[in-house]
Amino acid sequence: MAPQNIHANHRIRMKQNFLRNNGSLYPHQLLEILLFYTIPRADTNPIAHRLLDKFSCLENVMNASVEELSEIEGLGPASACFIHAAGEICRRYSVSTGTEPDFISADDLKSYFTENFSFSQEDTLLIVSIGSLLELIHSESISLKLLESTPLSARHIAEIILRTGSERIAAGIFHKNQPAVPSENDYRLTKTIAETAAVLGTEITDMIIYNRESAFSMRETGAFGFSVI
Repeated sequence: MAPQNIHANHRIRMKQNFLRNNGSLYPHQLLEILLFYTIPRADTNPIAHRLLDKFSCLENVMNASVEELSEIEGLGPASACFIHAAGEICRRYSVSTGTEPDFISADDLKSYFTENFSFSQEDTLLIVSIGSLLELIHSESISLKLLESTPLSARHIAEIILRTGSERIAAGIFHKNQPAVPSENDYRLTKTIAETAAVLGTEITDMIIYNRESAFSMRETGAFGFSVI
């Protein structure tokens, strides 16, 4: 009986935390709570982590088939069906409310940055906050010339992430007179953003380099080791 009581108390705390923070939890915590309703007594935390290890992110978990989900250790047919049904509900809700994803692929990001950089007159860094439905939440531009005197700080990135509540971010760099390939400074900026995002449990999905003529995706080309949270 003791282990069951421990899990029961943990579940109460998790639900209270969920309500207290208006649902703003890490992906593995959301999956853990979701599984409370199909796995009545066992610890669902390890299963939640196994799901994210297998599918890389929350969206991929919710888009997985029942067959794929059933391959996860500790996840029975009922839980697999429940997660898949929850994912279908999310997809239909997105369509019905007009909140269809803005950023599904690297091409979507390239198009967004190309459009936003088209009138830029100076080298610029643009940071984009992306929501749980892959929708645009917020974008913020910073002059690269300004960053030469005041380097981009982890605190600045953290403030953007915390202020917008974004689950992931993307970034773009416009070079007025340079090729659309990452420079050493571009790598340093990307590293600062990625490391800060990781500390806050947020993923950086890509860094796009643009120069009016072409756009270069660092994730798509493997130019940077983006980590998945």
